[in-house]
Amino acid sequence: MTRSTLHLDEVTSVPEMYESAVWRESRAWPGVRFQVLRMSLLRRHRLIQELQGLAAEEAFHRAEAEEDGGEIQAAELQTRIDSVAIRTALIGIKGLCIDGEPATVASVMESGPENLAREIAEAIAEESSLQEHERKN
Repeated sequence: MTRSTLHLDEVTSVPEMYESAVWRESRAWPGVRFQVLRMSLLRRHRLIQELQGLAAEEAFHRAEAEEDGGEIQAAELQTRIDSVAIRTALIGIKGLCIDGEPATVASVMESGPENLAREIAEAIAEESSLQEHERKN
């Protein structure tokens, strides 16, 4: 299409809006909402770099678990992976108080319900397209 054939409404159209974060409703805690970052190329690259070593170590311990009880080390590493993901991508949380104070990223990780933290980590993995099998590679 040449410039002379462009219509005025094509030139003045409003660009599509993209939100770099998304709110999710908690399934485990009705009424609780949390906001996580969507992954950009750079965010994904940084997160993968940070998680790569932990994920490899976790896979090693899971394989070892069948032989000598390495499941504790594997579970600890999975917790560390989830913690990195939450610190990296959780922006905010609404509808939850912890010990009488509005929940924050830090308080969710430190004192919040474990099932909510796991749900948030799973939501981050979904948003970053880092599914379980990808996180372990």
